[in-house]
Amino acid sequence: MKRGVSIILFLFFAIVCNAQTVTGSWYGMGKAETANLEGNTYLTELILNQKGKTVTGRLNFYFRDSLFSNEIVGYFDPATRVLNIKPTKIIYYKASNTEVGVDCPVEAYLTLRVSRVGSVLSGGFYATKDFKYTCPTINFKLKKNEDKEEEVPMPIVKEEVEEDSTALAKTVVTVDVPQLILSKEDKHSEQLFAERTKIFAREIKVEQKKIRLEFYDNGAIDNDSIAVFFNNKMVLSKTKLEHQPIQLTVDYDDSLPYNELSMFAESLGFIPPNTAALIIYDGTKRYEVLMTSDFTKNASIKFIRKKE
Repeated sequence: MKRGVSIILFLFFAIVCNAQTVTGSWYGMGKAETANLEGNTYLTELILNQKGKTVTGRLNFYFRDSLFSNEIVGYFDPATRVLNIKPTKIIYYKASNTEVGVDCPVEAYLTLRVSRVGSVLSGGFYATKDFKYTCPTINFKLKKNEDKEEEVPMPIVKEEVEEDSTALAKTVVTVDVPQLILSKEDKHSEQLFAERTKIFAREIKVEQKKIRLEFYDNGAIDNDSIAVFFNNKMVLSKTKLEHQPIQLTVDYDDSLPYNELSMFAESLGFIPPNTAALIIYDGTKRYEVLMTSDFTKNASIKFIRKKE
């Protein structure tokens, strides 16, 4: 009897320990621990791979208008659920120029918390001994990407049979793709969108027909809100920018010489202009673009699909 209970307990703890892993992609924001609100936030992606207790991966973060990427090595203690990342570098929180900004050597201690709503790594990046008086702690809260894709409505396929000149039956297939139902406010935004100037931030060559998009607020949350247009048609109505991504997928139109994606500023928040970090997924390829819109211009991207 006792032996049976011991085996059950051993298996239970083994399952629990195996469930406590930090492998995966983690997203969120970092903010310097200061007495005031000065400085910029860090829009962050942490990609981790755990083998045993050793953790390797990459730290990617946006600061102001630039993307930084560092390889990292760390250690995860399943007993305390603490991830320790060995010293790496993060740009100084008050840097005004990312090209000549000063780097702060930091070491991270992040605690894993798992619940029904998801997994979170929270804690801080702490300056090493020689820099503790000049570089403040950067507090992070990173949520794991659980790879739960939103359900996309399936097209409705209608089959119509008609006769051709040889009296042989043929099938004509038409596809009705669900459209965004526009409110009066959306229609007004469409009119304003047409009146504003498009400023193209980048031209990207894509391979896939489906392009996945994620919009983040690039800085402090200040009530910025946007709408998104694809080939001059609204595909996302007024939505507030947050630290959590606004996710949507668009289908490339091969009948056009190129496709356009535009971010329309519905509001500028407390700190104009309306700035968002856009992450674009083209299959396994990933692109990052800083989008800036206001009440006179729309930030836009030109997509060109490679011919097969």
